[in-house]
Amino acid sequence: MSLSESSVSPHDSTPDSQSVETDRQEWIYRGAAGLIIALLLWFAYRNRYDGGVLILLAPFMIGAVITALRLTRVSATVNSIENWLRSGSAKAAERDGKFARFFQRPFFGSCLAIWRWTARIPDVHLRAGVRATTLIFVCGIAINLIVIAFYVIVVIAVIVIGFAIFFWILSLSGQGERKVVTRHTTDWFGRPKQEHFDASGRKVGESVADTDWLGNPKMVNKDASGNIVGESRPDTDWLGNPKTVHTDADGTRIGESVPVTDWLGTPTTVHKDADGNVIGESREETNILGQRQTVRNDK
Repeated sequence: MSLSESSVSPHDSTPDSQSVETDRQEWIYRGAAGLIIALLLWFAYRNRYDGGVLILLAPFMIGAVITALRLTRVSATVNSIENWLRSGSAKAAERDGKFARFFQRPFFGSCLAIWRWTARIPDVHLRAGVRATTLIFVCGIAINLIVIAFYVIVVIAVIVIGFAIFFWILSLSGQGERKVVTRHTTDWFGRPKQEHFDASGRKVGESVADTDWLGNPKMVNKDASGNIVGESRPDTDWLGNPKTVHTDADGTRIGESVPVTDWLGTPTTVHKDADGNVIGESREETNILGQRQTVRNDK
């Protein structure tokens, strides 16, 4: 009888020893997870006024709680997310849009890689905790990328709309103005002259360099038909500053042009009528052929 008892007792003690070992491992996992939770809580308390640190600690806290609780249903639910990830990855692979190419495919690919890397963890609850923590981080990064992309799109849209409104206002402010382009050229004899064109490119007159009977320089202004309509002579104001005085065909003063600089330091010529009222301004430019020209905008 002693032989039978000695032969049976080892077989009866094996399940008990395995159960004890399993319970011991369970409490080791629980204790380690509880210690991690305590450390996280202490660190969170030390940084309770730093919202960024608390946000970063939250995923670790969730993973540690899942590991410590060791609830089969909770761990199974976390591990079953793999089915949703595989389904989403398959759908993203079938789509050709930029959102699927640059967001959905990398997102689902990263999550499935996490599931493959953590498959080697033997404890199902620890595996679920690690997966939950890393998945939360990946989702957080994905959400931040979406917010940043949305913000960039909104900023670009606002800039485009702002430019559109700006140019629209400029177009409204330009209504009622008359634009004259003066091209600097020479006549048949090589003498300098200025040809004037309106906004549609039609020639409206010209100015030819000449001198009066005293040898003083002047510009003779003509209309499109070649009729003399006035003259322009260089002069100075009472402070000695240069200006150009304009007269009509009868010699009556009709205005003057004064060289100035704008607030950017760009040379500009201000045109005034006989009463001194500003009626327009002109600037030196070059056309697409590199030729010198003067663009005048009259009110």
